[in-house]
Amino acid sequence: MTPFFEILTWVTFAVAMVIAPVAWFRMVRAKTRPAYWKNIALFVGPILLVFLFANAAGLMPEAPTPPAPPSPQDVLGEMPTSQIVLLALVAALWIGGGNLLFHFHNRRLGKKWWQAMNPFNPPFKDFNTREWLILVALAIVSLGLMALAISVGLPA
Repeated sequence: MTPFFEILTWVTFAVAMVIAPVAWFRMVRAKTRPAYWKNIALFVGPILLVFLFANAAGLMPEAPTPPAPPSPQDVLGEMPTSQIVLLALVAALWIGGGNLLFHFHNRRLGKKWWQAMNPFNPPFKDFNTREWLILVALAIVSLGLMALAISVGLPA
């Protein structure tokens, strides 16, 4: 049964090499939500099938067991409370502020949410002066708060 899946892997790989780039290009140019999702499926589906058939053929190497990551208590337990609060504020400001900035930018231009993911039409090229200033302010304040959080956590 393995030679069957091995041949199927290579055939699926050849098909995916043709279909996936075309589907990706059509996905980033989609004008409607159904067209966007259809092309995502055409992009991801053949790639996942290649991995599925390769696994069935025994072509996937066994990955070594990764070391256990440290627990959040080990990482955050040694930090002062003020440092944790500052880091949470940085995350909320940068992620929340950035998402709001791009939401209002896309709304100003009349773009749909899936059109913002087009790498051939990056959002920065349409920023006006106010949006650039907001982005710079977000970066400066976030980096400043991050530096403050680092300095709060330094041992005395």
